[in-house]
Amino acid sequence: MPPQATKDWLALLEQQARERGVYIDTDLDGRIFHFQLGEDPGVIGKVRYSEGKSREYENEQGQKHIWHRYNREVEKIEQGSERAVVNITLDVWDKHEFDPDEHHFIFLTQHLIEEETYSKGDQKIWIEGDGQYSGPLAKYVDDWDAVFQYATEPDTVPQPTATDSGTQPADRGGASEDTSGTLSESRRTQVHVSAEFRRAVFERFEHRCPLSGIEHADLLTVSHILGRADHQQLAEDIENVVLLDWTHHMAFDAGLWTFDESGRIWLNPEFETTSESLQLSLTGRHGEKVEELSLVADEHIEQHNAALDWWPPR
Repeated sequence: MPPQATKDWLALLEQQARERGVYIDTDLDGRIFHFQLGEDPGVIGKVRYSEGKSREYENEQGQKHIWHRYNREVEKIEQGSERAVVNITLDVWDKHEFDPDEHHFIFLTQHLIEEETYSKGDQKIWIEGDGQYSGPLAKYVDDWDAVFQYATEPDTVPQPTATDSGTQPADRGGASEDTSGTLSESRRTQVHVSAEFRRAVFERFEHRCPLSGIEHADLLTVSHILGRADHQQLAEDIENVVLLDWTHHMAFDAGLWTFDESGRIWLNPEFETTSESLQLSLTGRHGEKVEELSLVADEHIEQHNAALDWWPPR
């Protein structure tokens, strides 16, 4: 029998299918696969879970990940299934519950299973934060629309919905004020970097942000000087990245600060802050050379700076 977390998620799937008028069958003869969705051919899916309370998978930097061998899915595909073979990976605290307000699911299409896993279906999903994942399989998170689009049109590649979560908040009563946001469709190409490249960057910068000194892996990110989306050929260029904590990463992307070829820090003249931590780590270090920043290739930082409306500094 499947664990309660799987049953909980399947109950949500059935509810979504009824609301959308899509065929659903969760009473399959075999227990390897858990549901069929959509009219023939539709999809056949297996639900797997990863328990946060006992998760032991992590890299040398302490970043945790979900790991599965999607071997049953690969076997089904190789057998020539008429239905597209898909997977649902649940990120739950334990296997006894799936709460859509606290837990998350990741949807894997047959294309992702075929193209983005290794020979036996091995692959990792890196955990960046609550409901935030990275890696080649982390494309559709809490994305009911993607599940149903793929089930009804298996030959199409669904676009990730532009929402933080595919589930809707529960009705807790009270005023009937419309608190929903505006949905928009995003077709921006996402360029992911490999776990091996990420490890190399952490090692190059000694596992810490050179500005703040933060060394907790969950608070650090690989920051590209020339963005991945517009410069895909440089996505894994070790001289096109620095390791920053999220605050300094976002400030860099916002053009609030930069550095030159020698690693000297320069601030946007309009950037003001009363934050003591930023004054210590950034604004109070205007003009200071930071050796680690000089590891970036001169041509990359020059191109980045040329696009700043306040560069060169006066």
